[in-house]
Amino acid sequence: MKIITPKFHAILDFVLIILLLASPNIFHLSDTASTLCYALAVIHFLLTIITDFSGGIFKIVHLKLHGLIELVVSILLVILAFTFFKGNLVDEIYFACLGLLILIIFTLTDYQKAPPLITR
Repeated sequence: MKIITPKFHAILDFVLIILLLASPNIFHLSDTASTLCYALAVIHFLLTIITDFSGGIFKIVHLKLHGLIELVVSILLVILAFTFFKGNLVDEIYFACLGLLILIIFTLTDYQKAPPLITR
């Protein structure tokens, strides 16, 4: 069941960016985890503003590709949680939950309702 519209997905993207920026202080993440959070926030912000949906400014990337990138990132975050961050329980749980959250958003988003790319 696809209950997240592209417009709501755009809002969730910006909420996720804020979460990524605030997480190191809220959860007292390690320096490595904090750096990864900040990098992910910047990358996700750039991806969001170049995606062809209501949250995008430049509308270069199709929403389906945006979703595919989020799918890959979500899987990588879960893998990182249980490999690279193994031994630091806070970082491990944080990235496992973050990966699962992004995966849930990917699963519930209706990518078929995306508008066509703007042609010039």
